[in-house]
Amino acid sequence: MLKMNELIQKSDTPKSTILYYVKEGLLPEPDKPKPNLYLYEEKCVQIIEFIKYLQINFNSSIAQIKALFSHPSFDINNPYETLFKTLELIMGANFTRIYSIDELAGEFKISKDEISKLVEDGFLMPRDGVFTGKEREILSIIVNSSKSELGIIKAYVNLAQQLSKDEVALTIDSLKNSTKGTNETLKHLFDILLIVKPYILNMHTLNTYKKETK
Repeated sequence: MLKMNELIQKSDTPKSTILYYVKEGLLPEPDKPKPNLYLYEEKCVQIIEFIKYLQINFNSSIAQIKALFSHPSFDINNPYETLFKTLELIMGANFTRIYSIDELAGEFKISKDEISKLVEDGFLMPRDGVFTGKEREILSIIVNSSKSELGIIKAYVNLAQQLSKDEVALTIDSLKNSTKGTNETLKHLFDILLIVKPYILNMHTLNTYKKETK
């Protein structure tokens, strides 16, 4: 068991944030063996690290994290294995507002066929046919893009379609041959996909821009 000061130090998290996580149900209530003594389970350090991982790499809201934690299959002892199975909850889909294709067509003044074509070509990916706030956000960007900008977005789609095949193959192979355990293996794979991939892609763009604008 950990005292508050020990939990603050081990998790590198301020007291106010820890208390907020407890209030929101993300951390278990501490034991209170006597007045003014609060003891937290050791696993709270791991939980806080996982919360930070979700916030940094998925830009997850507290509401999304709570939804993940309350999922029937969630296991804090194997959080990345759970995350792998429930990515829909944490990938930015805003299900508080659902849009019909008619609503989107009317708002952005394009035809339903054009939206369907964007789905077919991989620009939009409604989950189970449902358009959420995320799809609306992407559609808003697309309809306000120039021809050259659309060319870049199309290149992203083509790259993503190829990378997705390689990434799935890597995941299957890594899980099959791993000696580290499923949770640790998936954590490493998430690091590659969420940290290494955007770093390499974005830094190449930044460095090229610097060279071209000297």
